[in-house]
Amino acid sequence: MELKINYKKVILYGLVVLIIDMLIGNLLYMNPYVSGVFESYKGHPSIKPIESFGGIGNYITLTMIFGIILFIFLVVLYLVLYNSLPGKGWIKGLSFGIMVGFLKAVPEAFNQFMNINYPVDLIYIQLFNTFFGLILFGLYLDFIFRKTKTIIIINS
Repeated sequence: MELKINYKKVILYGLVVLIIDMLIGNLLYMNPYVSGVFESYKGHPSIKPIESFGGIGNYITLTMIFGIILFIFLVVLYLVLYNSLPGKGWIKGLSFGIMVGFLKAVPEAFNQFMNINYPVDLIYIQLFNTFFGLILFGLYLDFIFRKTKTIIIINS
């Protein structure tokens, strides 16, 4: 099985996926329940105030830059692993999302639990939101790339 990847479409539709990912990420972290939990820990000694980043503008800029870098890495990883991902169609996206979720969200949460005096409620929220967000990311990345014929499988 050989792949034909349209890299112009990868960039174009990758931007679409990035926007969708940012919207879903904001919905996961800014919903009333999660916002209320974060608000209840405001002033906790383990949580940096926004001012320590130079204000909300710098905080958003830093999170956007590193979010885009991570996004680019994940799209490249998806393209590299595409042939080896199990299943066909949306199952490939689901497999990728679960795999990346286990490689990113779980160790990150465990590290916070073991090394930082961080509220356990916030660790659970971050674990769930990151893991669930990565599963959704894999699904809609696969969906958009398949529907736009960004990746074409050539059977030799």
